[in-house]
Amino acid sequence: MKKGKSLNALMKHIREIHNVDIKGSSDKNSLMNMGYYHGYKRYRFIKNKFNIQNIESFSQIKAIHDFDFELKRIFYPMMTLVETGMKNRTIDAIVTSQNPDIESIYKSKLTEYLDYDKNGLDAKKTKKFKEKLKKRLEFHSEMERTIGYNYGKNVALSHFVHKGNDIPLWAFFEIITLGQFGHFIGRLSESWRIEVSKVNGLQNASFNQNGRMMENIIFTLTGLRNATMHNSAVFDADFNRDGIAKGLKNFLMAEINVDGITFDTIIDYLILLVFILKKQGYSKRELNSYVKEFVAAKEKLFRDVPLSTYGQLLGMDSKKKIVAIKKFISQN
Repeated sequence: MKKGKSLNALMKHIREIHNVDIKGSSDKNSLMNMGYYHGYKRYRFIKNKFNIQNIESFSQIKAIHDFDFELKRIFYPMMTLVETGMKNRTIDAIVTSQNPDIESIYKSKLTEYLDYDKNGLDAKKTKKFKEKLKKRLEFHSEMERTIGYNYGKNVALSHFVHKGNDIPLWAFFEIITLGQFGHFIGRLSESWRIEVSKVNGLQNASFNQNGRMMENIIFTLTGLRNATMHNSAVFDADFNRDGIAKGLKNFLMAEINVDGITFDTIIDYLILLVFILKKQGYSKRELNSYVKEFVAAKEKLFRDVPLSTYGQLLGMDSKKKIVAIKKFISQN
């Protein structure tokens, strides 16, 4: 029978098999705190297990771990503000002078499928019509499941359901995830997607003609939010396996006036979060404080890990991007 290794045995394995210097009570405590399997082993590589870094000392692994932890500390409040601000602006746009309950909104505004040909005159558009209609029906099923799951758990929702009253959009938004919010935006008709984009400061005639930019931003941030919330690795930006919309990259480069936005490195997520928060009206002081914290974490990493590792994690253009985002923040 195969037996698990003790922490001392794992330290010996790290020294003898991985050729990484690790010893003493301090390293032992650090390894125990980060974990071997989902901590140490994960911080040895960037993006995939074949890209093992040239790590010589456990202190370098700890530096990457600490950088990862610091990123999550910086990003968590930013993500919370971004999500709350987007939902509130969307509510304002959709319910003002309109029926505010979610079923009414589903019937009258989550009608993306009607923007396509249902009569068979255009084969491609007819195929899209069926695909979008299927997604709409799937969203309604998910909507019902989410309401059912949260009945008895969420006070506001439970009140409306128990009384047999319609559930207002704000109560529905309280219980849905960021990903579900993205699907909600995606199921809106084109005219309503554009309207919601406008109130969120994302309407750009060159890059957002169909109103998909907000949906793209939400799904880009969903991977980061989930990794941050569930304490998964974020340091190498390997959490968006479905890719990033090209239109979003071009949009952000044009808005910030900087090249090289790929979302292959974590700094691009900082840029996106700062961009949205500025659109939401947060002060220059608040935005600069986030950037300052990120720069401090970045510079500490630079001092503590091999240059090749730092370059892969931040890119060779990180200083240029920091300059660009500070300039963007300074603008009125």
